[in-house]
Amino acid sequence: MSEDPEYPPPTPAMSTGLAVLFYGGLLGLAWLLGVLWLDLDLLVWHDIWETPTWLDVTLGLGLGLLTVGASRVLEHTTDWARVLGEEFRKILGKLTPTQALIFAVTSGVGEEVFFRGFLQQALSELAFGGGSTGWILGLIVASTIFGLIHIGPDRKKFLPWTIMALVLGVLFGLLYLYTGNILAPIIAHFTINFFNLLHIANLSVSDDRE
Repeated sequence: MSEDPEYPPPTPAMSTGLAVLFYGGLLGLAWLLGVLWLDLDLLVWHDIWETPTWLDVTLGLGLGLLTVGASRVLEHTTDWARVLGEEFRKILGKLTPTQALIFAVTSGVGEEVFFRGFLQQALSELAFGGGSTGWILGLIVASTIFGLIHIGPDRKKFLPWTIMALVLGVLFGLLYLYTGNILAPIIAHFTINFFNLLHIANLSVSDDRE
């Protein structure tokens, strides 16, 4: 099948370059505000429960794979999920696996370091005074901001994405709160983005062969 003009492939250098630039800037902002200004450790918040690294990895991977599986089920059973997938395909074009990997790594690391490593920690400990109440308030506020930045060009069609981002923000935040470090949220975030982007790429390839 010939190229579908409705879903043009993005320019690899421009797409991956913008991802690295944007999320690199987000990391830089987190470092400036969190490390230089507030003297926070963006990678390790606490070690209260002393979770081993293997558990952090397992929790992050488990949440990521469960979310990916739920996404596939929803896509096959609901209209809104199918529409959302089509809208993302229009925006992203025909991604290559390498592009999907770069997008997943940069977004997973950049967003988690900023929203969990910096924002949730700063809100919990400094703005809300720490303790169980401060942790809960920090989790809620950081997750809400994380959800609200995930608004697409068509708010009605992308509303499910915003809601899912809000829910996932809470789950990522709970992982961060429990493990005390950024590893589990990064792995979960990366897994979700990578496999969902690969799914979009595979759909594009399948359409070309029809």
